[in-house]
Amino acid sequence: MSLTTAQILDLAPDAASRKAGQDQAKPAKWSGLGRAGSVIWGEIKGSGATPYRTVADLAGPASKCTCPSRKFPCKHGLGLMLVDASSALPGAEPPDWVAAWAKGRESRAAAAETKAAAPARPVDEKAQARRRQAREDKVAAALDELDLWLRDLMRRGLAAARAEPYAFWDRMAGRLVDGQAPGLARRVRALPGLVAAAPQAGSARPEAALGFALGRIALLARAARRLDALAPEAAAGVRAALGYPVTAEEMATRPDHTDDWAVLAHAVEEEDRLTARSVWLVGRRTGALAQVLDYGTAGAPLPPAPAAGQDFCGALAFQPGDPPLRAVFRDGRAGPAAEPVLPGAGSVAAARDAFAAVLARAPWTERWPVRLAGVRLGRLPGAGAFAAGDATGCLPLRGDPRLPSLLAVAGGRPVDLFGLHDGHGLAPLALAAGGRLYAMPAEASQAVLLQVA
Repeated sequence: MSLTTAQILDLAPDAASRKAGQDQAKPAKWSGLGRAGSVIWGEIKGSGATPYRTVADLAGPASKCTCPSRKFPCKHGLGLMLVDASSALPGAEPPDWVAAWAKGRESRAAAAETKAAAPARPVDEKAQARRRQAREDKVAAALDELDLWLRDLMRRGLAAARAEPYAFWDRMAGRLVDGQAPGLARRVRALPGLVAAAPQAGSARPEAALGFALGRIALLARAARRLDALAPEAAAGVRAALGYPVTAEEMATRPDHTDDWAVLAHAVEEEDRLTARSVWLVGRRTGALAQVLDYGTAGAPLPPAPAAGQDFCGALAFQPGDPPLRAVFRDGRAGPAAEPVLPGAGSVAAARDAFAAVLARAPWTERWPVRLAGVRLGRLPGAGAFAAGDATGCLPLRGDPRLPSLLAVAGGRPVDLFGLHDGHGLAPLALAAGGRLYAMPAEASQAVLLQVA
């Protein structure tokens, strides 16, 4: 198998790596190139006396290089895959270092399966209950302080809140982190950005956005005090929004959801010192939506994931929550897409109804993935904003430097569109038109649209 150039570039951890990888994508720079099945390899001259050895498994996709870079994939891994994408590498017997890497991957996969099948260690239930109660007490105290803070904020009014310095918001967020409610802390830390934001197409006015965000925080805090009155999945969703982790033991009990999962797009965001990557998928048979969210740091890069435009044929396990969305990969394999379409796409009215149904179950939801079928992209009369519409209505598109590329690909034709809706506008992530699938680059710095299938 081979990946397309767009799929490979979408794997780059940042814009600098993407550019550097393209600089390495010249066959003349490489020696000892070869392929065995989905594994490719080669050597490239670096700054040292010994050439760097680079190997990649396109089915992962995964790669390894002897260069000192801590990025994954490094520029040499990207360059090697781009060389293969331009012209498939010749088949050959893998050298010892390639065979050792491939065998190591197989051994680690087998060890992971063995570990998963091994009987669980006995759990000290009393100690576990004490830890759980200690956290509950900390969260309850943080919620008490948050409640007083919100009441004081509302008493003084939103106009006064907009004049507060960043430290005002950061202090409350820090208290929530100390109280082991990092999900609420993230929402509070986002508030000063809403205050300072300029009016933007497809978004609520800054003062309205601040009011909505505070309302969602208040609703989540209220729900957190009534967990015993909620259904188990709904209570799990509240805990997840507060920032409670889902343990490996909990995930081990979750059922498999097997399907051919179309990988629609990747989205990468920086959160504090972490890099958060969302892989958005939809089941071709079930139409179920899924978000696989991973975090990476400079010392712990993001794990491999199927590229946008591929299909992941296998099982996902959804984390507890209502409605379900967050998932993890289980057994399966990535490969070429069956067809470049958006399964389960519907009308604008259906998308609005779906978002309303999500809010009815979890009113603190900030945004939700939607799929639109047969919509046209154009400018709203008198507003200057762009929108996606059909006979049932239209959704404004959020301002983005990549919108011109999106409009150019659509060319006035009906297209299928996938994106995130927040009740005010749609942030597009993928588009299907003319038998092809296009995806927004994972990094917003690229003002282009990538053909991925």
